[in-house]
Amino acid sequence: MATTPDTPARQTQADRSAATRRRILDAVVACVEEEGFARTTSQRIARRAGVSVGAVQHHFMSKADILRAVLEESFAELSAAFEGVSLAGATLEERVSVFLERAWRHYGSRRFRSTLEIIIGGRASLQTAGSDWAAEPLLESSVRTQKLWAEIFAGVDVPQERQRDVLRFAFVNLAGIAMTERFARSEEQTRRQVGLLEAALIALLREPS
Repeated sequence: MATTPDTPARQTQADRSAATRRRILDAVVACVEEEGFARTTSQRIARRAGVSVGAVQHHFMSKADILRAVLEESFAELSAAFEGVSLAGATLEERVSVFLERAWRHYGSRRFRSTLEIIIGGRASLQTAGSDWAAEPLLESSVRTQKLWAEIFAGVDVPQERQRDVLRFAFVNLAGIAMTERFARSEEQTRRQVGLLEAALIALLREPS
């Protein structure tokens, strides 16, 4: 039967599968943030996603597969936060401000807080001899962040080694601020910390190597 403007299009199997996968991954993020990594089981994920445990196992062969997918999505979201940025002719201060504003969109999100718990808890409990399930997404994230940084600070007269050190400093501190916010839940404190980080990045990028 043909659809009309008042008749919703019938979902394909691929659409339904993608929607189920989306619910599962969102459920993982919610479970990890609200209940902690150790309590995030397949049963809890399935219940929160509104699917059976069998459906979870159909889409993801193991807990490591689910967590890897969450990491990959999280790092993709960080890249997406920087889409459309144009900084031609911008000052160093403007570049640092844009970098932190866009980066905090991701680091200040529940998805990143869950990602950090997954990296810490998952690597400790799921790593097996000769196999590190998080290695590939973490490596991909490192490559992406270096590329983003290079695009934002293109043309800035700072040695590459210094820029790499400042990049690591920036992301370590962003992660620290995110964890502090998780427990303190103070927007004013968060703004102050991000402001201090902004001043520190500007000073470090201006400081002679």
